[in-house]
Amino acid sequence: MTQLIDKRDLQYDRLARVRGAEAFLAQTDRVAESVHHTLIADDSKVNRFTGHLTELRVEGAPADLAERAGAEAADGDYIVRAKEYLSSVSEAIGFAAGEPAEFEADPKVTSTSGGMRVVSLQQTLNGIDVWGMAPKVWLRQDGTVDRVVGDTASVPSNVPTMPAVPVETALAAGAAKAAEPVTIDGLFGTDELPALDLSEGLRRLSSQARNDQPMTFDKGAFDEAIPARLVYFYMGDTVRLAWSFRFSRAKGAVQYHALVEADERTPDKAAPQVLYLQDLTNHVVGGLVFRQNPAETGYALASFPLPLSDYPVEPPPEPLPGFPGPWAERQNGQVATAGNNVHAVDGDTGESFKVGVDTSGNGVFAPNPDTPEQLVTNIFFFCNYMHDFFVMLDFTEEHGNFQTVNFSGLGHGADPVVALAHPGPVFGTANMLTPPDGRAAEMNMGLVAGTGRHTANDAHVVFHEFTHGVTNRLVGGLHDANGLREDQSRAMGEGWSDYFALTIPNFFREREHIVVGAWVVDDPGGIRQRPYDDRYPGGFGDIGQAKGGLDYTRIHNVGEIWCAALMEMTRRISAELGSKERGYRVAWQAVVDGLKLTPKNPSFLTARGAILRALKDLKGTAFTEAEYPEVRKAAWGSFARYGMGFDAFCPNASFFGCRAGIQLPPAGHED
Repeated sequence: MTQLIDKRDLQYDRLARVRGAEAFLAQTDRVAESVHHTLIADDSKVNRFTGHLTELRVEGAPADLAERAGAEAADGDYIVRAKEYLSSVSEAIGFAAGEPAEFEADPKVTSTSGGMRVVSLQQTLNGIDVWGMAPKVWLRQDGTVDRVVGDTASVPSNVPTMPAVPVETALAAGAAKAAEPVTIDGLFGTDELPALDLSEGLRRLSSQARNDQPMTFDKGAFDEAIPARLVYFYMGDTVRLAWSFRFSRAKGAVQYHALVEADERTPDKAAPQVLYLQDLTNHVVGGLVFRQNPAETGYALASFPLPLSDYPVEPPPEPLPGFPGPWAERQNGQVATAGNNVHAVDGDTGESFKVGVDTSGNGVFAPNPDTPEQLVTNIFFFCNYMHDFFVMLDFTEEHGNFQTVNFSGLGHGADPVVALAHPGPVFGTANMLTPPDGRAAEMNMGLVAGTGRHTANDAHVVFHEFTHGVTNRLVGGLHDANGLREDQSRAMGEGWSDYFALTIPNFFREREHIVVGAWVVDDPGGIRQRPYDDRYPGGFGDIGQAKGGLDYTRIHNVGEIWCAALMEMTRRISAELGSKERGYRVAWQAVVDGLKLTPKNPSFLTARGAILRALKDLKGTAFTEAEYPEVRKAAWGSFARYGMGFDAFCPNASFFGCRAGIQLPPAGHED
């Protein structure tokens, strides 16, 4: 298992130590009186670790942008409104009177298909990020605040602003840990990553004019240059100033995020401790092309791009600039597996696959099966398919999708998916690295050594990995793409990926497939503990436990619970609407819109609430007002079936203290 250091006491209960739940809710009522509208707080939605609310619902707030709602209201208007509002209700969330509550906003405001505007914020103090504290504010088109969701934390105003540990000293401590030998443990098997030689050191490439500005070090023995910056690290009973670093190894097989102590409390300033070390990489534990895999679909010709009628989702109601665009580039009488969305290359040579074009400009990629060229062609097809699929679910340029050129002028370009099909095995077998918007994502697909089958030929694996990129961007935010760090959050990343990997091909099947990765591992049971049918045995209350032959102490296994709940929701909504097509499309849109509403580092219950709200906003478009009560009941019933009912509880997004609940919400409750 990839090494992990986390010095936080995630069982620390700040709410109990600072004040009780009754006092907290009374404070919320006092704030509501001062702002002259209703604030709804629920003590089950307090992160016990920080002692702050993770959801504050708002009713009756003024519509400050009513005269400029819609096209006339700019992103800056929503950002100003969100920041001002959060400042006005900070005590209702958990900040004490006079306690600093400062936030910077992502300059891009996202929107759901139901019209909700979402402002992503980062808590700061002294210009330094408070690590992991990144709430979102939901606003209606007229500027009315609907709710505030996500984590914040109280940080004393007297925390240090200047590091007592030089950045070079902290970097050496973090790099030493990141360079240690490590076993990458996946369901395809294990890989041993040897230690790196750091004897040549790491050279600074950029200076830091202020504490809150980042700097960069040469890559040295690592794969990429190393970014560094200061952050405040909330640990429970203390807040530490720390240096933050990121280390990449072995073509993306491991990408560590390290926090190293930097303040005066460091016992040995010549040898500081690593407070946190986490592997950020999403591993699978999981044209003439194979559209699913060589066992299920033949080797057949597909047009590049596919006609939109070949997709299970409906095209956008209004044309999008440049969509659908050509997949492959034509240049110098050739066409290559490189285009605006995806650059697919051989992992050994770094070269795309090129073929000649005829006098009409037509070119056909027709490699022999099981050749490097065929693997490159197949991964190119799968990644472009997923790009266009998610565009039609509104994961577009403005929301941070993967494109070299953004034809709308929104978001940042220069970030296609660089998809590498390695002829042999690679560390971790398959992975996906997702930098912030404007930096290319990287997908690595390799051979499964035990079966001789290649992950680039299996839609389950490629779809799973591509979805990691989508969830990282939509939850993490365009500037970070790193919003799934806590244990429950990382588990949901695996669950979302399994969900789309299964449901996309299931849309066209008469019989639902409920097993992931069966072909690539040559095992009808696939790579998960149990099939994703309606009898899947795990539930929310099992998180953190191992019993009855099921192990819910591991990230991928816990993710199964989330996928099982989403699969069940899709079935039940389809049944209520009397249409598989409508049910799948409603569920997919609610999940993608829910990702936009979900704050960084969510628990299962936070993400559940975002999906339920997204469903409510689809009322009148994806289904009628009359159909909504039954659709809502189907969704709530699905989550309750897996222990995420109205009475479920968890103290934070760790694996500690998850309590199942099976109740549906009471009459009159608003999602």
